[in-house]
Amino acid sequence: MLDSDAMPRLGDLAARKFATCFVGRIIRRTVREHHYVFPPGCGSAVRIGPGAVLNDALLNVSCGSITIGRDAMLAHGVSILTGTHDYRMFGADRRYAIPDRGYDIVVGEGAWVASNATVLGPCRIGDHAVVAAGSVVTSDVAAYTVVAGVPARVISQIPRP
Repeated sequence: MLDSDAMPRLGDLAARKFATCFVGRIIRRTVREHHYVFPPGCGSAVRIGPGAVLNDALLNVSCGSITIGRDAMLAHGVSILTGTHDYRMFGADRRYAIPDRGYDIVVGEGAWVASNATVLGPCRIGDHAVVAAGSVVTSDVAAYTVVAGVPARVISQIPRP
């Protein structure tokens, strides 16, 4: 016999539905003010498709734009980094030697970037591709591909529907 306290209450289910639908729309609208977008105030360089899930991903748009496709998933601890510095510089000069464009990142429709993965621009993660947890992506990932490792390498193909 099930304990009545263990069964979800209708109010809990309604609250969960409210949080995932209404609040999700509000979150997408306010991504420009999201404290995980760096540098602050550069949210206009981020485009997020409907149904995309960001969790607590860090989006660095110092050197380009980030586009996240429809129904893409960025798990906890994911870093999407367009930012870079000129390694040929030294001291404070290196800190301020930052290109302002050219390192764009696109995460395709239905792609899944698993926990603690890092994506370095410029690159494109293809539609429905999977980046394994902890991986570091340094180049393009083809659609329907699974990559893993540091640096990320193809480990399998996903059958197309």
